Amino acid sequence: MIRWKSILLLFITVALICGENDDNSDWIEKKYANDASEFVWINRAKVHYRDEGNGETVILIHGTSSSLHAWDKWTEKLKPEFRVVRMDLPGSGLTGHETFNQYEVQHDVAFLDAFYKKLGIESAHVVGSSLGGKIAWEYSLQYPDKVTSLTLINALGYPQHEWPMPIELAQLPVLDKIIENFVPKFIVKQSLKDVYFDQRLITEELVNRYYDLSLFKRNREAFTQRVKASLDTGSNKITKISVPTLILWGKEDIYFPVKNAFRFDSDITKSKAVIYENVGHLPMEEAPEKSLADFKQFVESVPKLAYIE
Repeated sequence: MIRWKSILLLFITVALICGENDDNSDWIEKKYANDASEFVWINRAKVHYRDEGNGETVILIHGTSSSLHAWDKWTEKLKPEFRVVRMDLPGSGLTGHETFNQYEVQHDVAFLDAFYKKLGIESAHVVGSSLGGKIAWEYSLQYPDKVTSLTLINALGYPQHEWPMPIELAQLPVLDKIIENFVPKFIVKQSLKDVYFDQRLITEELVNRYYDLSLFKRNREAFTQRVKASLDTGSNKITKISVPTLILWGKEDIYFPVKNAFRFDSDITKSKAVIYENVGHLPMEEAPEKSLADFKQFVESVPKLAYIE
């Protein structure tokens, strides 16, 4: 906490001196889109997504302040065998801010169903990381026939006693407006240090990606709106999840404790939990080979699990 207080004071001082950053959306889109990038209009949002490979469909959903790029390592290995679909959620990545501030999970569930329909997806293995996990399991409750299997990676699900410091700050009056207009790169880097257990993964390229995408189409404003939503509610519904579920968890996650993995496993009837030592909040990035191997093994077992009552 002392470290973050010092950082906060420096952050406010720099923000007051430097003022607002410009929106650099054009060059950011050119930098972070690629040949696989496509865009589709869903409601009022021009949604960035990638649809690669052939086979059973796997949908990958990222977490808060992240983007579909978090799934690069998984996608590269999955697409020879699966159809891999991933998107930038509204308020994130190259999709940008939802101007009507619809950032409750119920809005994300409706968005995901509209996305299914736009791409002609009838059913899929749905994988969600962090907030993406919350969206995934809520979706499985409303549309179980559209979820072949569910994979939760350090997923949001149970009440939080405390939030990561950037989320705490973004929920406060005045500070939320500062964050909407100015987020220095050193704050982004410090936040990533809390997320990744393996500090070697925090490269200049990674920091730049998170920083640059925060500038895209008012994503910083979207962040402050999203973290004010009712994110950690509804845990009483988890026992109603009926689809086969894999729970993957980095044991060293300082924000979503590993005990939550065991709570998910206890609450969901058809479930299996795998815990990774020396891994933080993002196992698909910190332990891509292990987590992917566990996912593929799980998918192969799904037809059997589906009939377990």
